[in-house]
Amino acid sequence: MLAVSIASGQGIAVPAYFYPGPLWDQLDQASVVVANPFSGPGKDFDPSYAAAIRRARDKGVTVLGYVATGYLGSTGRATRLGETTDAAWLAQAQQDVATWYRLYGEHGLGGVFLDEVQNVCQYAGTYRWLDRSVKSLHRGAFTVINPGIGTEDCYADIGDVSLTFEGTYETYRTWQPPDWHRGRDPRRFWHLVHATSTAEQMADAMRLGKERGAGFIYVTPDVLANPWDTLPDYWESELAAARSTDTRPPGRPPAPVALARASTSLTLAWPPVRDAVGYDVYVDGLRVTGTAGRTPAVTVRDLLPGARHTVAVRARDAAGNTSELGRAVQISTRAADAAAPAAPANLRPSQVKVASVRLAWDAVADAASYDVALDGRTLLRLPAGTTQIPVSGLTPGGTYTFTVTARDASGNLSPAAGPLTVTTPLPSGEPITDASGSIEGDTVTYRAQYTLPFDFHHVYVDLDADAATGFGVQGIGADYLIENGWYYRHTGTGWNWTPVEGPSPLVSSADDLYVWRVPRGDAGPHRVLFHGSGSSPEAYSTIVEVG
Repeated sequence: MLAVSIASGQGIAVPAYFYPGPLWDQLDQASVVVANPFSGPGKDFDPSYAAAIRRARDKGVTVLGYVATGYLGSTGRATRLGETTDAAWLAQAQQDVATWYRLYGEHGLGGVFLDEVQNVCQYAGTYRWLDRSVKSLHRGAFTVINPGIGTEDCYADIGDVSLTFEGTYETYRTWQPPDWHRGRDPRRFWHLVHATSTAEQMADAMRLGKERGAGFIYVTPDVLANPWDTLPDYWESELAAARSTDTRPPGRPPAPVALARASTSLTLAWPPVRDAVGYDVYVDGLRVTGTAGRTPAVTVRDLLPGARHTVAVRARDAAGNTSELGRAVQISTRAADAAAPAAPANLRPSQVKVASVRLAWDAVADAASYDVALDGRTLLRLPAGTTQIPVSGLTPGGTYTFTVTARDASGNLSPAAGPLTVTTPLPSGEPITDASGSIEGDTVTYRAQYTLPFDFHHVYVDLDADAATGFGVQGIGADYLIENGWYYRHTGTGWNWTPVEGPSPLVSSADDLYVWRVPRGDAGPHRVLFHGSGSSPEAYSTIVEVG
């Protein structure tokens, strides 16, 4: 058990997976809210989301944009372009982050919520790169990673917050966090507890969260498949339970000193503050990072070479109280070395589709990273070994201009490669073609060609030929649903689905041909409907007779 006082305060952090309206209007006392228009930002600006984000920001709420990372493809989850490599997922996630900031940055977006995060050290380096790229390209961004379970301690410095429990109240009653969480700043950890049906259970879950060092928490009676599409009836009681009786802030931290200065980073330290469990570091007026533990030291990265920065520190105690901003001091990074890298050569489109382009270029010998810009706005920051990357979410028949710049370890920038102008072709035919299904022995196989990139590829399965049962869609009643690599059974009414344990239905998505296979069970001749949604306009196939 973690030795955290029950008097510790908690921030209520809500995955607000519902459209702006009366429920959003009740979020003004939350600490963190996750916006999620379409399992990501979508392609188009929504004035209702802009207004909701702006109102929340004005109330002191940090609003984060939802970004899927697909477990970096380790579970077979494919990107919009059907790829499962960690490089493809890194590129797609960065593009979604860029879209969030392009659409809603000026309206008060506070950062991003990185969902579907792996929890073992094999993948930590890629997530660390993604976190750093977000913070370097979008200065002041607050980042949350969501593995939904405990991670290894190699994740301790990734993101500002780790969401380390996501499950039911019954599971939470006996769950314990990893040992390395002990003694850490509670505001580094967030727990989500659903299926908590009564106010008494809610109070117990809040108590357990405080004992287990969760500085952020959200408890709801809602259940799978989407527990985050409502607010609980006990919402006001939950807000009250999160408050602490301790309202005294810690002391003001002294000015930091530079233990080490490099061309793009500063290692800072300062004397500890009594009762402080964590510290936030401000550079040039923006909070850019926090300490991973109680130790009053941090390395600030991705700074400009040879630049003078104003640095100050704020302390935080276990109740979530924050100090006054400490005395600011000016500290300069060292100058970059004299040799800038060469421009990446041979920038080219290795593949052009109706809504995507694959870029390639020749490696630069001393490059530490590459910046890819689209129409003058930096879209991606990629590791040195990357020399080709997919860019998705484009408009059919659109014309786009790309440049690529190399950056060396001391912060020097190369001349830009390009500009490269690419026009995507217009689609021919329907967005979903060649839809079919077959029953073969103990399995059922579904196939469809998707000519546009979609975030979600659905197969609606109507087993009983009754449009009045199951989920009603386009003239059928779906009893089962395949969504990307997941398989669900319809329960209740409306959009309510329960995961089917066992099968991982996605077999292949090569060359935009999607193939799914599920156990036959009791399935005889039946009807299916293929669907695509997300980054391209919503599309349906015709109804297909199977068997």
